Amino acid sequence: DHLTTLEQLEYVVEREDGYHPSMRFLKLGAERRSKLGLYGSAAAEVAGLADETGELASLMIEEHDRGVVLSLEEGDRAIDPHNFVGIRMPLHTTALGKAILAHLPAERRASILDRYGDKKLTERTITDRETLESQLERVAEQGYAVDRGELIVGVLCVATPIVDTDDRVHGSICVCGPISRLREADAFERIKDAVLQAGNVIEVNLGYSAL
Repeated sequence: DHLTTLEQLEYVVEREDGYHPSMRFLKLGAERRSKLGLYGSAAAEVAGLADETGELASLMIEEHDRGVVLSLEEGDRAIDPHNFVGIRMPLHTTALGKAILAHLPAERRASILDRYGDKKLTERTITDRETLESQLERVAEQGYAVDRGELIVGVLCVATPIVDTDDRVHGSICVCGPISRLREADAFERIKDAVLQAGNVIEVNLGYSAL
């Protein structure tokens, strides 16, 4: 009965191998995303970051205690992300998520880590709470987060949070690329500076959109 109702409402389609979600969910998600102030403030900067660096740029928000990728843009040298817009992941497993976690209230952060903090996606994913808290403290101080193979083996990501004038974190933006290409000091600094600049522009745009 439930499937019949969902099919009548066009939320599922029946195929030879069973029922599948319909593209109506894509429409709903796109409509929801377009109404988010952060997406409107950040879309051009994410695309510009991909063009400038040639790498993969992405935007993340936190929802239901996990990170949700809101936007992905590929530069001319970008890795295949094996991810897609809307994918959810534990926040502690990626630079994007750590940038968000570092700027959440301590009680909220602890609740999220209690729920998902033991998830390990690669051998380099940090699950030790003391080590992670120490790293998040450093992220808050320096204004950016890094993961080196913690989400995807062989991939380095640099992210910065998007924070408003009330110190409330709205999301984060990052650039990811092969560790072999980004680990040298000059390349890392170039990527980091580009991410920080894009993050600052988004924060300004977000501030103006709230006026």
